Amino acid sequence: MSFNSSQQTAINHGKGPMLVLAGPGSGKTTVITHRILHLTKDLEVNPSNILVITFTKAAAKEMEERYLNLIEAKSNQRVTFGTFHAIFFRILKYAYNYNAGNIISEDNRYQIIREIIMKNHIEVNDEAEYIGNVLDEISLVKNEMIPLEQY
Repeated sequence: MSFNSSQQTAINHGKGPMLVLAGPGSGKTTVITHRILHLTKDLEVNPSNILVITFTKAAAKEMEERYLNLIEAKSNQRVTFGTFHAIFFRILKYAYNYNAGNIISEDNRYQIIREIIMKNHIEVNDEAEYIGNVLDEISLVKNEMIPLEQY
């Protein structure tokens, strides 16, 4: 397989992390999988020390499948592929013994706010918009670490 100079530079990048930014159809997945192969085969990096994070499950699965095809699934040690959400959940799971029950779903968040609206007889014109705004405010308070007594 032939690579252009930018792709070859990314594949052969030495020590340290690397970020690949490129448009659709430009060969990012191929470059990343060949970089992993270069790291594990040529630089003898332990595959279990490599973490590949992407945005979608489909992209993570595609990258993993392509990598496994390159190595013909010969290694017992595996590179970790996943989405931001999956990887961070895994960290919470192993570091703090979290499970899916510790994380509230989007539907449950909306239901809780809906119940508060009903219980307090709050009249709103557009319930979905109102609930979205309340949840945005909660996120703002949490993300900015605003003390509740100052809010």
